[in-house]
Amino acid sequence: MKRTHDILASVGTWKDEKGKTHKRTVAVGSVFESAKGVQVMRIDAIPVSPDWSGWLRMKSCLPELPPGRRTSPGMPPAPDEQADSSVEPDDKPF
Repeated sequence: MKRTHDILASVGTWKDEKGKTHKRTVAVGSVFESAKGVQVMRIDAIPVSPDWSGWLRMKSCLPELPPGRRTSPGMPPAPDEQADSSVEPDDKPF
């Protein structure tokens, strides 16, 4: 089966550096299409945010990114593994 759409939920808002407000979304599942054209949906998570209205939307898939590299707009990028290589396991605060 081929993944055709992402299923998204709006769970709040955020402001960019210009002060414009945007919706914060989280991917909660995917829509797939079989070779026969049948569409099926897989839900991976249900939002628990009080800001979630209960509505989900479908959006065409974006190209796949490496694991851990998917971030919402306005969020800092994931740290590189090399940045943590100088820290010994005993020095980590957790």
